[in-house]
Amino acid sequence: MKTVKGWVLTGLFVSVLMGIVLGGCESTQTTDNVIAVTPASVTVTNWATVVFTASFSSTNSALALPLVWSVSDPARGTIRASGGLTAIYEAKNLSGNNTITVRDQGDNSGIAVAIGQ
Repeated sequence: MKTVKGWVLTGLFVSVLMGIVLGGCESTQTTDNVIAVTPASVTVTNWATVVFTASFSSTNSALALPLVWSVSDPARGTIRASGGLTAIYEAKNLSGNNTITVRDQGDNSGIAVAIGQ
């Protein structure tokens, strides 16, 4: 009877241990900022233009084109043109940060910051 109890307790211990080990191996995947934007940060002066380029930061996936580019504050600057993997940002006559966001058709996104002087 002691042998059966020992095996049951050992089996229970192994089951709990495996649950802890395997439970900690869950993968969490997010679609936030999986697009890399170059340059990631740039200082701009009044009416300067910057070319931003997007690339997928995962080697196992591709961007779902077309890309949609936007800015957090249109008063600080705008996307003048975009196509393929690039966008042209034009700074306006205001200082402060403007976040440039790019999103693909798979709802993956990336950001960059234009710092106005």
